[in-house]
Amino acid sequence: MKHLKQQWQSRTSIVLIVSLLVSLLLVSLELTDWAAQINQQGYTHGAPDGEKPNIAPVLMYILPFVKELILIGVPMLLTLGIAKLIGLIKGMFKNKA
Repeated sequence: MKHLKQQWQSRTSIVLIVSLLVSLLLVSLELTDWAAQINQQGYTHGAPDGEKPNIAPVLMYILPFVKELILIGVPMLLTLGIAKLIGLIKGMFKNKA
């Protein structure tokens, strides 16, 4: 618990900034013609209307977890990268002083 409280404001700020950047990226992606075309056509998992989806049943249970892993994991990895970069830059300036 002590480690979690250490520098929590800067960590929370980095997570918030990365989350906002990813959100802005996704919002801008939604406004593209590509996204409008997908929304207009709909997504049917590769099967025409009225037929069963051409996808393995086990994938219907696994794919939502993969989606969550990507949507949570990418911002997490970006945050860790930015935090490491900031720490590296701070270390370089401390060594010079």
